[in-house]
Amino acid sequence: MKRFHFRLAQVLRVRRLQEEIARGALMLANREAQTAADAVNARVAAYADAARPAGAQSYDTFNRTQAHLDNAAAAITVARAEYRSRLEVVETRRAEWAGARQRVAALERLEERRRAEHAVEVRRAEDRLVDDLVVARHARGAHV
Repeated sequence: MKRFHFRLAQVLRVRRLQEEIARGALMLANREAQTAADAVNARVAAYADAARPAGAQSYDTFNRTQAHLDNAAAAITVARAEYRSRLEVVETRRAEWAGARQRVAALERLEERRRAEHAVEVRRAEDRLVDDLVVARHARGAHV
C-alpha cells in the first residue's frame, strides 16, 4: 500500500505561512498599541507635572503657562486618538489572524480525516493479504 500523501499539503503549507504572517502582523500591532498607550501615560504625566499659574504674575508669564498647559492637554487628546486608532488596527489584525487560523484548522481537520481513511484502507489491505495467505496455505495443505 502506498504511503499517505495529502493532496492539499502545499495548500496547507501556504495557509500556515499566511497564518504566521497574520500572527506577526498582530504582534506588531499590539506592540504599536502598547507604545501608543505608553505615550498617553507619558503625556498625562507631563500634564500633571506641568507648572500651574499661582499667585500674582505678569500677563506674559500667565499666558506662557496657560499655553503650555493647553499644549500639554492637546497632546493628551492627540495621543489618545492615536491609541484608539492603534486599537482599531489591533482588532483588524486579530480578525485577520483568526480567519487565517480557521482556514488552517479546516485543512488540518481534512488532513486528519484523510489520514484516518488511509489507515482504514491500509488495515483492509493487510486483512485481505492475510486472508489470501491463509487461504493459500490451507489450499496447499489440503493437496499434500
